[in-house]
Amino acid sequence: MASPWCTMSRGEGEGTMSARSIRVPEPGVLIDGKYRVVREIGVGGMGVVLEGIDETLDRRVAIKLVAPTFAAFEDYRERIQQEAKAMATVRHENVVRIYAYGEHGAVPYFVMELVRGSDLSYWLDRYDTEPPSIDEALGILDQICRGLAAVHEAGIIHGDVKPANVLLGPAFQVAVTDFGLFRAMGGEQEEGMVVGTPAYIAPEIVRGTVLRAEPRSDLYSLGVLAYQMLTGHLPVLIRTHSDMFRAHREEGVITPASQLRSDLPPTFDAPLAMAMQRDPERRPASIEEFRRALLTARQQVGTRPASMRIVVADDDPDFLALISETLGFAFPGSAIECVTDGTQALASLDARRADLAVVDLDMPGMNGIELTAAVRAKPGLRDLPILVVTARGGAPDWQLLQSMGAKGFLLKPLDAYALITMARRAVGVSPAP
Repeated sequence: MASPWCTMSRGEGEGTMSARSIRVPEPGVLIDGKYRVVREIGVGGMGVVLEGIDETLDRRVAIKLVAPTFAAFEDYRERIQQEAKAMATVRHENVVRIYAYGEHGAVPYFVMELVRGSDLSYWLDRYDTEPPSIDEALGILDQICRGLAAVHEAGIIHGDVKPANVLLGPAFQVAVTDFGLFRAMGGEQEEGMVVGTPAYIAPEIVRGTVLRAEPRSDLYSLGVLAYQMLTGHLPVLIRTHSDMFRAHREEGVITPASQLRSDLPPTFDAPLAMAMQRDPERRPASIEEFRRALLTARQQVGTRPASMRIVVADDDPDFLALISETLGFAFPGSAIECVTDGTQALASLDARRADLAVVDLDMPGMNGIELTAAVRAKPGLRDLPILVVTARGGAPDWQLLQSMGAKGFLLKPLDAYALITMARRAVGVSPAP
């Protein structure tokens, strides 16, 4: 879960951290009378990460102990605490939650959400000969974008966006983690200091032309990550800090992503290139703008259908809007009708033929299972593609719905690209390779 990073003076050799100098509590030790240590799960430049149990709330947590290298400086300890408070205000499904901050034996620690799974670097290692499918990559990138956008809205930048700092949980649920380098926006960078991971550091940080933390530095790192996920290659091969300084001095040309992958449309070249512009002012204004650019580029992948009629039923107005917006991007020109319960959905489908229905499992009155059964009972609707979304359903629900002919079952919070992929398959449109 934790990942190595470094702090070094500009122009110096490789830096080393002393996370291992931490006296790691043994399993069973109780920290601050509340957090029982279970085991060590990671070590990096900033510190050591433990799995623990919050005995007050009876839940598993991650505990990150900060390395003495940083803890020795009072001003740094104060900054860590201030930023922990800021991060604790972020409530987003794609950001690892920070629950608490404290000190154990004079060592600062964070208590964080424990995400079961692996980090993105391990996932990418599975694709050592070719990159993942476009839809898989974009589905993960969309969630990373949403998480970073939420962090930026809280007035914070991450500072070390890279595969090792993206966790993949069950069902491809993404959570951005390891804010070891985050700084409150407006906080000045110390003179002569380069902070980050070489292959992903923004040029302005390497050159020392930025005095204050900027969200667009995160955007550059995200652009590098997106390029890597979509092509299987880094835009510039950087292994060491020497490579990093040389690359940003020489200002070489980055190969367009579509030239490295035959099934990647050229429409992706511009969004990726803009995110990796050397001048921060020429990058997109926000992470959200970049996310939308990728979504727009995605529309060019695969066969484009003629306009369709889609009925969406969900009693949650936020999810109703999200599903409608996502399907609007996936099927441009289609008529999308939104209703808030199953009875309205059935009436709409009965009145006029639709090409696709997306329904919530839990709705007042007629729920998703009852609606699917009612639709299948009507001769003219027996072959209507139906997708069901839910925040609480499980395998038994899906087995029942599948027996009724439902085409797909998606868990909330929804992944936009998973919805797009499933919807395109349901209506017979080829997904992205």
